Amino acid sequence: MQIRMVGAGIYEELALFCSFFLIGICLSASYDALRILRAIICHNTFFVNLEDLCYWLYVAVVVFVQLYDKNDGRLRAYLFGALLLGMLLYAATFGRICTPVILRTVKRVVSVLMTPIRRLTAVLHKKRKKGQEYCGKVWVCQKKRLKKLWKMVKMSLCKL
Repeated sequence: MQIRMVGAGIYEELALFCSFFLIGICLSASYDALRILRAIICHNTFFVNLEDLCYWLYVAVVVFVQLYDKNDGRLRAYLFGALLLGMLLYAATFGRICTPVILRTVKRVVSVLMTPIRRLTAVLHKKRKKGQEYCGKVWVCQKKRLKKLWKMVKMSLCKL
């Protein structure tokens, strides 16, 4: 009877190890998603550091919640080893092979989607320049009229 209890405990610990291994894979995949986002949208150093800070806060919260939920908050070295092993295995296999392919594909899709927007902005920029020229001419005419009107108002006030 005691042997069965020990076996059940070991299965629970193995399930916990596997869940932290999978969490490590998911966390590494989410960092790859962040790197893909950085490659698509240019960031300066401040925003890269801010994103990294947010990512590591996210990792800390996920690990804390999982430890609290599945292990009653007890820290176990093998759980952190499973987390690290999952991250390293993902980075060495799927992340190394698929992330560049995903990045190229996303860049192509974004480039195809951005082409009509670039053309539209070029057309709107030309129209805006023409509009500014026209408005400038109208403004000059209105300014002359306002000067004449102001002179008339000043003359009428002086007569009083």
